[in-house]
Amino acid sequence: MSELQSYRTMIEFANNDLKEAVSTVGDEQFGKRPTPEANPVNFVYFHVLRHWDRDINVRIQGQDPAQDAWHRGGFSELSGYSPDGKGKPDIGTGYGYSQAEVDEVTTDKAALSRYQQMLWDETDALLDSLDEDSLRIERPSPSGSTLTTAGRLQHLIAHTYLHIGDIEYIKGLVGAPPCDLPNIG
Repeated sequence: MSELQSYRTMIEFANNDLKEAVSTVGDEQFGKRPTPEANPVNFVYFHVLRHWDRDINVRIQGQDPAQDAWHRGGFSELSGYSPDGKGKPDIGTGYGYSQAEVDEVTTDKAALSRYQQMLWDETDALLDSLDEDSLRIERPSPSGSTLTTAGRLQHLIAHTYLHIGDIEYIKGLVGAPPCDLPNIG
């Protein structure tokens, strides 16, 4: 298996496991904070997807953040929530959000699931367009440094699985049933 095919397989596993992790969360539990200052599942799911969008569309493909999948897909209108100007550094990924900003994320599971599907479709198309050499291309990072395409894909995978763990933990705190994640462990 090539390195590129390995990334495709790992991202496909992460995509499927993320879908599975949120599938057992009821509507009441989806936006419920387990404690007054702990993030609810909907916020963590939103955060994972916004970073995925940022990795694939902005960092790797160099798109303007205002033209990422969230914006092109009309998810602000669909969900009633605009991430623009939120958090640090005002890019609306869920990073650096105040407690009040976390509470503003009222997106429902159906809207976020559609967003996830759009991201998977765009990721699949991106991976089809890459070759092994393109994995070594240096891409800008927020800190002013660079990260290769491969490093950016690694971030997407690791970040997704980190927060799948968070989602599973939060689910236990809000009374949602666990799920079977066949690609973990």
